[in-house]
Amino acid sequence: MALRESVRRVEDAEAGAEPDLGVVTGLASGDGNVPHGAFLVALAESVARWQWDTVATLRERGNDLIGMCGVRDAVLVAAGFNGITRVADAIGIRLDPHTASASVELRVETGIDAFAPNEKWAG
Repeated sequence: MALRESVRRVEDAEAGAEPDLGVVTGLASGDGNVPHGAFLVALAESVARWQWDTVATLRERGNDLIGMCGVRDAVLVAAGFNGITRVADAIGIRLDPHTASASVELRVETGIDAFAPNEKWAG
């Protein structure tokens, strides 16, 4: 899948290291085999939980770690994904058939199906 390729560490590509997407749902811990992964997970979780004091602290720390633009992009993605997904789930929008079939492996690997209403996957 494209996601796997986009997060692959260049230096690990030859060794065949794959990102561990279980960190997204807590099925695994650590950095997910991506640069600064543990930081990015902490930032995304803080955004999703509306822990604004923690987000502010992580933003400051992140400026030195991944730069101001990297922090901004990470916060935007976390907030945007969280909001869009909640809206879609709340009004019962289902995945389109192509996305549903193309994401089966990813959804199993991350356990993400447990976080959405069953009607999202119903066809």
